[in-house]
Amino acid sequence: MTAAIRFRASCIKTLSSVEANPEKSHQHEFNGVKELKALLGMDEFKCDAQFSIRGSQISNLAQITWYDARISHLSRSEYRLYFTPNEVMDNAAEGDNIIIGYDTNDNLQIILIKMGTTSHEGLIKHWRAN
Repeated sequence: MTAAIRFRASCIKTLSSVEANPEKSHQHEFNGVKELKALLGMDEFKCDAQFSIRGSQISNLAQITWYDARISHLSRSEYRLYFTPNEVMDNAAEGDNIIIGYDTNDNLQIILIKMGTTSHEGLIKHWRAN
């Protein structure tokens, strides 16, 4: 089991079926809502993020891309957080919680919390700063 991660900044939400089920969407991304913009900023970037499942040995380093899908529309930005396919997100299901945040060493961490586990926080329909 992985050690507890201390965050300097993070946000959490419950995954919808579109976010968790590859049969519903092949996009592998989250909408860049205000909580993610506050966390990640407005500049586009690519980096490696540590994906893990809380309470499990499953952990993967995978690339993420933070970008504006409508960069050519000056009046309408639409940020997205894309992630490459990985074992952690292959285990995601509708109703699981997901935490995205920076640890105290400024590493980007994405933690899946399975529904039914003691650390699952219930239904969180919209991103919430943690």
